[in-house]
Amino acid sequence: MRNLFELLYYFRELLLVLLAVLVSLMLLLTGESRQSFALQDLFTGMIGMMPRTNLGFADIISYKEENQVLRHRLMQYALLNAELVDAARENERLRDMLQFTEESPYELQVAEVISRGASSILSTITLNVGTRHGVEPNFPVLALNGLLGKTISVAPNASIVQLITDRNFRLSVKVGSEGIRGILVPLYGPFAEVTGIPLNSDVRPGDQVLTSGFSDIYPKNLPVALVDEVEVTPGENFSRVTVRIQAEPSEAEHVFIMIDHGPGT
Repeated sequence: MRNLFELLYYFRELLLVLLAVLVSLMLLLTGESRQSFALQDLFTGMIGMMPRTNLGFADIISYKEENQVLRHRLMQYALLNAELVDAARENERLRDMLQFTEESPYELQVAEVISRGASSILSTITLNVGTRHGVEPNFPVLALNGLLGKTISVAPNASIVQLITDRNFRLSVKVGSEGIRGILVPLYGPFAEVTGIPLNSDVRPGDQVLTSGFSDIYPKNLPVALVDEVEVTPGENFSRVTVRIQAEPSEAEHVFIMIDHGPGT
């Protein structure tokens, strides 16, 4: 309140001028002199030039309700469009999977990811197929772009898959054009390290990492990763080879279980 009084006191002269102008206008507009009539005609003309609206209160309410209906329909169309985009993406992915299945030399069982493991010990996913579909433990699991993991527990209609990104996962692989053998050890996220690569090996970033075939579980030449970085430390006997795993477990919605792949070698 004190600030208001101080403000009024500060603008007292301006307020007095505005008050004087207002009183003068009232006198002119209510007066009967020729100047007063002219000023009254001027104000009347200005008011007449202003656009008028015939909208009543009921019309305003009606337009408001119509806008709400239109906004609701717009939201429905946006959701429908998102569903159509997702359906188109799903259709394209399933078409790619069908082509992959037809071109693969192995017997593959398509499965859907129904849950993702939240365990701090194992990194897993659960699939909607099991022993009734010919699935057993230690069957390789693939995504479109590479090895995803292996089945470790199988029920009649469900299977648990240990992912290749799990810290406990180990895999015999070969790297580069020379096929240098090493062991893939997951690090963090999509990255892993291939151990046992000699210093004099011709391994470079971008080289393909494939399964070696030295396993009863995985056949040879399955795509696994791409070399990301090669570090050479003086005094060490082996290079530090960091790779990026090609399969993306977090994006997998449908996968392939390799039912019959023959001997690993």
